[in-house]
Amino acid sequence: MKGILNFLARAKLIELSDSERLEAAEAEQAAASAPSPAAGPADLYHAPEEVPGVSAPPPGAAATGAPAEQLAGGLEGIALSDIYAAAGVPASPYPAEKLLRLLDGLRAMDAGTRHAAVLAMDAADDNWQITDCVSDAQFKISALDAYQRQLTGQLQNSEQQAAEATGQIRLALDNSTVAIRKQIAELEQLLEREVARAAQETTRVEAGLRAARESATRETRRMDAEIERLREIPNNFKAPDAAAQ
Repeated sequence: MKGILNFLARAKLIELSDSERLEAAEAEQAAASAPSPAAGPADLYHAPEEVPGVSAPPPGAAATGAPAEQLAGGLEGIALSDIYAAAGVPASPYPAEKLLRLLDGLRAMDAGTRHAAVLAMDAADDNWQITDCVSDAQFKISALDAYQRQLTGQLQNSEQQAAEATGQIRLALDNSTVAIRKQIAELEQLLEREVARAAQETTRVEAGLRAARESATRETRRMDAEIERLREIPNNFKAPDAAAQ
């Protein structure tokens, strides 16, 4: 039972009392000093936020990946024996799996005959008892139930992270949309002002050119008139030598 409580505490599914935490620490120290399997609870189980590949995005930053996608496949394939070891399932003189293999070999029998055969084997062999298998199966069922609850908690945490991330993405998009539309409106106003200014400048330049043309035309006419007036003198009073020439 302590193993199950420690397992649930590591998964942050329950809170241990001070005395229970002290006992868990002493048990961990004892386990560290003794030979241990290749993998233990600390190696196999993490709190939801500690699962490899699943981490909450920093505040104010967009999520770098979908938490659900990061969680997918991250916890698959863990050996049942490792789950049982992490949950502290005690060793059994006759494991439940061994009885299951025996039952599989007796599938050709009907249920009643198969049950009677197992009980007969139990009575004939003093090395094991059917109660050992029942206890082992119950321990393992409890361990698997706890592991399923951990997976559920991790999935819920992943869903919450995904919801928060998508909410941040939508908020950032909304803010960007407002800012961009504001800039577009300001640029459109600027464009309108520039078009109006260009039209005014064009009108001014064209008016100046038109005034210059009219002025040049008037001055040309004045010069023509003056030239015509002055020609009266050479036309009427040419010197004789100049006329001969």
